[in-house]
Amino acid sequence: MPRAFNENERTNIRHHLRESGRRLFATTGVVRTSLDQLTSAAGIAKGSFYKFYDSKELLFMELLEESQNRIRAPLLKGRASSRRMFEQLLRNLFDDFCADPLMMLMGREVEFQTVVRRLPPDYLPRHQKDDQDFLDALIERWNTIAVPPKRDVVAARITLLVMLGTQRDFMGARLLPHAVTAAITGLGDCFFKRA
Repeated sequence: MPRAFNENERTNIRHHLRESGRRLFATTGVVRTSLDQLTSAAGIAKGSFYKFYDSKELLFMELLEESQNRIRAPLLKGRASSRRMFEQLLRNLFDDFCADPLMMLMGREVEFQTVVRRLPPDYLPRHQKDDQDFLDALIERWNTIAVPPKRDVVAARITLLVMLGTQRDFMGARLLPHAVTAAITGLGDCFFKRA
């Protein structure tokens, strides 16, 4: 039976689980990261892991959502004074997205399917609701045209940009910059009149 931890121990263990999770998931993926690896780095018994997370997939999703929120936060903070500035902001966010190893994991089919399959049934609908709330806030903040864009149109164009990021090798170095520019221009078209 896992022992009880005081609040200070719980905080420290959660911190170590998150840090080791971030490092291990980034280097070996979710599928190949074991509970033994995660708990050993945190200095706890394997059974104690479940006092903190119901599964390693939920730990991964917590870290992934933290990265996602950090990367997209600039879109909800400032407001560029021009379409050009908006598109530069998107380029910067795309670069941040591509530099985050946890985000890149979701482009690997085996990793993606394994994580999704092992999440509780109510998890994905909540995650999708958070994404919809983000899209609504994005549209409200950035729209400069008479008729606001439809959420699904914005979502599709953001998804295209995400897919380009996770599938950079497939696109190849020659085509990728052109595809990214087209996706960013498409997002700009949602919020600004065409130049």
